[in-house]
Amino acid sequence: MKKMLFIYFGLSLTTFVVSGCGQPAASQSPDPSSYQTQISESETLTLTLDSKTITIPISNVDSVKKYLDQAEPHERASERNRIQTTSFTSASGTIYGDIKYGCGIKLCNHTLVQIKNNAIKTIPLFSGSILTAHAFSPDKKYLAVLLGRNEGTEVIRQSLMIIELDSFTLAELENRNDVVTMLTSADFTTPILCQDQKKVPQKNQAKIPQ
Repeated sequence: MKKMLFIYFGLSLTTFVVSGCGQPAASQSPDPSSYQTQISESETLTLTLDSKTITIPISNVDSVKKYLDQAEPHERASERNRIQTTSFTSASGTIYGDIKYGCGIKLCNHTLVQIKNNAIKTIPLFSGSILTAHAFSPDKKYLAVLLGRNEGTEVIRQSLMIIELDSFTLAELENRNDVVTMLTSADFTTPILCQDQKKVPQKNQAKIPQ
């Protein structure tokens, strides 16, 4: 592309008609406050947000459980200890957590967790990536997650996942054009700049402001 492409998430969601929700399906379980008494500490994940700590059983995060189940028994504890989590909230107070597992030197697999009204939902994100940024749509119905992969030291190829928050599944966009397909591809084809991201070469860039 000869010019820098500016992608405004709020405007994009009003331009692209969203109908239904795509896969992957979300998993749901009630009352996270009761988890600590139901499962041992060694088989839980912890999200920390300010002074609040929330414990989630690994058995309720299918993608992480399947990953750990593939490990040899003597490796399971080590793999579990390598899992990392980060958290953030929406304006309404809904809690979200990024669970990073199966990490290499820089890239990880990710599962996004939503904790809302005493229920937990999860959705796997594109694997082998870095979670770079996130942004809620102006109507608070969608969440855009920006994932990236390093190419050398200067270029990060990225992909955008748009999640419908009520069902917590990938939003299915109609009237999808070539640009939208490129930006949301799991192939990580395009550098997408955020305002707080380091500058990369101007060629073939797209930009989403926070």
